[in-house]
Amino acid sequence: MKNHRYLLLAAVSAFAFSNAWGQTPETAARGAYSSGNSRNVNAATQETGTIIKKDIRWDSKIPLNKTYGELTPEQKAELHAMYEALPAGDEPPFPETGMKPIFSAIRKAQRIRQARGELIMAVTVGPDGKATKVEELGNVYDLQMTEIAQQVLLLTKYKPAVCSGKPCEMKFKFTQKLKAG
Repeated sequence: MKNHRYLLLAAVSAFAFSNAWGQTPETAARGAYSSGNSRNVNAATQETGTIIKKDIRWDSKIPLNKTYGELTPEQKAELHAMYEALPAGDEPPFPETGMKPIFSAIRKAQRIRQARGELIMAVTVGPDGKATKVEELGNVYDLQMTEIAQQVLLLTKYKPAVCSGKPCEMKFKFTQKLKAG
């Protein structure tokens, strides 16, 4: 039993050491996922004060924990305002279970990645409510964070858009500001 503990401790230590070695600025510049000038530094640890990482916030008036059907008329108007030419009576696509699962997954990834910038994603949602494509339109210079957000949005089930009373294909826009530290 003790041998198993020692082996497990050695494996975890080796992984942590190799992971830390792989994140040095010299090796990050040579890595496959480096995308220009990026640093994995927790800004809060460089200042006097706290080392507790800041969490990202949801700044939209559209609540995280409501489905499209549960939104108030004012909240639906806020969502409709994101679409330039959405005729009256038509509905945009929306995550079937609300925004919370998407936001929670991105928040968890952000705690690890500490990316900076603004995620702006356009998800093409088919008439069946399945995402078929995710376009990255923002300025997050962390390729892995962008890929994580794209995968989360691609795997999400959506309430399809409604055009002239019938389900149709339309893009769903997701934005989130990211700050490191």
